[in-house]
Amino acid sequence: MAGSSEYQIALLIAIGTVGMLLLAIAIVLFMVFYQKRMIQEQVKRQKLEIDYQQKMMQATLESQESERRKLAGELHDSIGGMLSAIRMGISTLGRTLPDSHSIDETKEMLDETISSVRQISRDLMPSTLEKFGLAQALKELCDRVQGASQLPIQFQEQEQIPVLDKNKELLIYRIVQELLNNAVKHSKASLVSVTLIGGMSFRLEVEDDGVGFNFDDQKNDKRFGKGLGLYSIENRASLLNAKLEFEMQRTKGSKISLTLLDL
Repeated sequence: MAGSSEYQIALLIAIGTVGMLLLAIAIVLFMVFYQKRMIQEQVKRQKLEIDYQQKMMQATLESQESERRKLAGELHDSIGGMLSAIRMGISTLGRTLPDSHSIDETKEMLDETISSVRQISRDLMPSTLEKFGLAQALKELCDRVQGASQLPIQFQEQEQIPVLDKNKELLIYRIVQELLNNAVKHSKASLVSVTLIGGMSFRLEVEDDGVGFNFDDQKNDKRFGKGLGLYSIENRASLLNAKLEFEMQRTKGSKISLTLLDL
């Protein structure tokens, strides 16, 4: 009887041990499954948040471009047209006056004003981009910024760049516009180069020989508007699904590269 009782006790202990092990395994599997599910939900939620932020960014930029397009049209068609009509009226009036010197000066001022209005209109909405494509629009932009700032800007296209969606071209144009604006205002450079590298991919490089900058410091510096320009560049690069690189470990100047991850 004693042997039978000891056997039963041992059996109960074994069964209990196995049961505890099975329960422990079940708890561990449940925790692993639960954590995996939580991670999946977190990743899904983060992806939804990123998608939402990108859609909000895209909607904001599209709204800005729509307003720019509207304002550019008003400047070019309405204000530019009125100024041209005024100039024609002054020219007609000048032919009837014995001394037209003051009229000539007024005409020169009007010519400068008309030219400025047209330039502002082109900056707001580059018609060359829609008519002739990105490369030609960027070349025109470089020439215009060089003429206004007297800062030499070289533009070159290495191999023919692939045909891009018009929205992508406009985003890239705005990035270059912002980078050139920063170079003119802050770089103290004697030369800026803008390079498009085509072929089977697309890469943009903007380089200068100026004082350079620290990306993180400039984003928080009040002199640079707390880096609004750099945030704008980052946001547009994100919408382009592009890799944005700032080379800061340089002995002189700065170099910013943008590579499209998909065409």
